[in-house]
Amino acid sequence: MNYEIGQFVGYVTASELQSVPAVPRTWSILQVMPGRDAKVMKAFRERCISGWSPTVVSFIKRGTRDLARKPHLGRRVEKPFLPGLIFLPEFELRRMGEIRSIPDVDNLLDFGKLRSWLYPSEMQFVREIVAIESMLPSRRKPALMQLFVKYGFVTEAVAEEETSLKVGREVRVADGLFSGFLALIERIDSSGRLSVYVKDGKRGVKVNGLTETQIELID
Repeated sequence: MNYEIGQFVGYVTASELQSVPAVPRTWSILQVMPGRDAKVMKAFRERCISGWSPTVVSFIKRGTRDLARKPHLGRRVEKPFLPGLIFLPEFELRRMGEIRSIPDVDNLLDFGKLRSWLYPSEMQFVREIVAIESMLPSRRKPALMQLFVKYGFVTEAVAEEETSLKVGREVRVADGLFSGFLALIERIDSSGRLSVYVKDGKRGVKVNGLTETQIELID
């Protein structure tokens, strides 16, 4: 009988009578054949082996390969975030012989003199990056900047500057008739609605009443 421990450790067979930490002390990186990640993870589940293959979700416009700005405008596509790599908790290393016997599994990633494993705090950062990559494009940059603030990579002032809406800033329209077009913010009213000037060849069009969710900040 199997007992589900949670997303960090997966499944453990009760008959093994092993003590498993709620959060692994370290994570190693297992190499598998790219494109076979899901197949290997299925084999892991069948053998009650814990592991994490990070995947990101996107929505692709039907008939094209462009990203849809909203979920209902496209079909859901799930793909590996790091193709060919699966994170393995340290307590599963004792089963490496069994793991290597699974088709399409290679070996642990070795960085030579560099450390070849991740600590829990580093794994949490990876998990948060993966979660951000599954967000709608218009939400990714603000979320990413807040993550950088959280881990001390940038200051709050820098994050505010990078993600703030202000007159004269270039944005991309993410919804409506001019979806995908570049535009300049011309006005922000007291309710936070935007008036933008959409660039369309030699001419331009002014669009009023856009909300923050209808535009995407660009560098």
